[in-house]
Amino acid sequence: MKKLLAVFSIIAFAAVAKADCTWDWWFKNGDKDIKGCALGLASANNNVTGAQVSLCANKAKDVKSGAQVAIGYSQVDTLRNGVQASFITKARKASLQFGLVCFNEGGFLPVFVFFNFDKTMFGSK
Repeated sequence: MKKLLAVFSIIAFAAVAKADCTWDWWFKNGDKDIKGCALGLASANNNVTGAQVSLCANKAKDVKSGAQVAIGYSQVDTLRNGVQASFITKARKASLQFGLVCFNEGGFLPVFVFFNFDKTMFGSK
């Protein structure tokens, strides 16, 4: 419940700040940069600053700050200063992930269950 409240807070903030807000039915905005919120059934964006929320899956090249949330699958190349929450999460480098299975090449372990985080998040090198 707290995760949903946090996601809706980010979306509300993006709407108030008059930032971008897009709707994606099925991976159509793959080359678009978003500063605000991206919503959809399956959302794909290039660079995201804000929230990327979808029902099935999310894909992004870079999430600079914010959240990437989906019921099914979330994939990002680099997630800085944000959280990724899905049933299955995958990232080359992500600051914080929550899910049943979390794949994170830059994480404290490459694959871990329920959560994973970047090992440099707490100052280790």
